[in-house]
Amino acid sequence: MRFDESSATWVFAQQGVSRLLVAFKFFLLARLLGPESIGLIAAALMALSIAESLTEMGLSHALIQQRELLDQRSLDALWTANAVRGTILSVVLFVTSAPIARLMSIPESTTLLQLVALVPFARCMASMRVAIAQRERRFRTVALLTTAFVIVDFVMSCVAAFAYHDVVWVLAALPLAELLKAIASHIVFATRPRLNFDTAPLGEVMGFGRWVWASSLLTMVVNQLDRLITVKTFGVQTLGLYQTASRLAQFGVADFGIALNQYLFPNFAELARRDKEHAVRYALALFSHLGAIGLVLATFLCVAAPDIVSLTLGSQWRGAVPFFRIFVYLMAVGVLVGLLNAYLRGTGRPSRVTVATSVQLVVLLSLSAIAVPLLGAIGVALASAISVFVCCLIMLREMIADARGDLRELLPLATIGVPISGLITLLGYLLSEIPYHVVLIGFLSGAAIVLPLQKLRAGFSLSA
Repeated sequence: MRFDESSATWVFAQQGVSRLLVAFKFFLLARLLGPESIGLIAAALMALSIAESLTEMGLSHALIQQRELLDQRSLDALWTANAVRGTILSVVLFVTSAPIARLMSIPESTTLLQLVALVPFARCMASMRVAIAQRERRFRTVALLTTAFVIVDFVMSCVAAFAYHDVVWVLAALPLAELLKAIASHIVFATRPRLNFDTAPLGEVMGFGRWVWASSLLTMVVNQLDRLITVKTFGVQTLGLYQTASRLAQFGVADFGIALNQYLFPNFAELARRDKEHAVRYALALFSHLGAIGLVLATFLCVAAPDIVSLTLGSQWRGAVPFFRIFVYLMAVGVLVGLLNAYLRGTGRPSRVTVATSVQLVVLLSLSAIAVPLLGAIGVALASAISVFVCCLIMLREMIADARGDLRELLPLATIGVPISGLITLLGYLLSEIPYHVVLIGFLSGAAIVLPLQKLRAGFSLSA
């Protein structure tokens, strides 16, 4: 295991610690506050996500992907544009918090929306040198900076939860932690905020950035539309069950993929600059092993869903089990989508990601219109899962085309992932009456993914 500046260990350590703390905080709040309060938090964060995506400029992605590094004056211009964006967005969100709360049919969330309105301003104050550090694969520095302020947010949120048992105080920690992180980014990278209203540097990066913005916007719509449908149609308590099941599934499957995507994007960009065929082989091998691991883990989590929900959240959350069983597969496919996203963006084709996400949105809308009247809130979850699968297939087709149809690298997915998942499902049915049968199936699942994990770990050295 390597611990140098560019080692993948730092990316996974950052994501592991960060996601573990975020998950623990979320599940602690779920136990303390219940489904309705979690639904209010989810609604406030949903509004924030929508607003940020509407104004996303894709500057960080563009800085990582482009061939030539900008000088400090140009970076100051980009920072100024980002800071102006954050300030305007915070003001607009704060002023319109009451109408947004009424639009979501939860007027009691106005105060929460006003609190999260401060987040864009805080985030956009961060140094542009954070993106440069990622471009240069200085993962250790970025990981330590990010993790430190996840810990700060975790401590402040937990203290507020135990002291006040009120979502307002819990959410107040978020903008404060983001502002402290932004200040620290300037200290760590020895930069000083300088206003520069020159728009010329924006033109150099926005060609790539506009596709990142379009893709991010569509991804936001896809990711938040199901929650908007849920809260408008079934109420804030159902949104609480839906969101909590999604977060629990994300913690079990998708967080590894988030770390992988963060590590792979600059690596794919570097490989594509040197040898595109190498990048394709690298991506196919990772896709196959990651797909096998994700399928096995998702199947195990599906079988063990009642025990996992009861153990982590308590009996009041039993209604989240059906959602969780669907979301573990959605998250497993989402990991692969993240890998494909990193590959296509890293090789200079963000437009392909936008097209795939557009199709995903159409599928989600169409299936939701059919499934919701028939199946209720579960229909929204099913529509979301199927739409992600379609998006994955569209982007995978691009990568297979780059490989000129050579599919040998995908064999582990078919020879390990599919049969082991079938065996886990069968054992879950046959042993369902035996106490602690989940433990036995868990050992089987762990043993089955040892080889793909070794291959996946070995594959990281291909980019070195």
